Amino acid sequence: MNKVTISDFVIALIDLLEAESRALQENASRFMREQQATLKTTLYQGGWMVAWIAAAVMALLGGLGFLSWALYRFLATLVPETGAIVIVGVIFLLIAFLFSRLAMRKRP
Repeated sequence: MNKVTISDFVIALIDLLEAESRALQENASRFMREQQATLKTTLYQGGWMVAWIAAAVMALLGGLGFLSWALYRFLATLVPETGAIVIVGVIFLLIAFLFSRLAMRKRP
């Protein structure tokens, strides 16, 4: 039977530590590559989502602008122009108040 010396035990332990550290390094590198790819995908998709939301907001503001102009033109035929401006302004203030009340209700 072969006799195992302390130096053999230390060499085997160092070999084991080297193999484990190499495996840990490979796994960490693979994990970081996967996380980097996921981050790039998320940023790409998030960027497009923000762009589409900005386009939707611009379209909404344009639509509200034309709607308020049409409402003003319609009311200007019924009441004096100053009164039409006041009526349109009050309508938008009431809508803003309604939205703010709804937002306050949704708070936890």
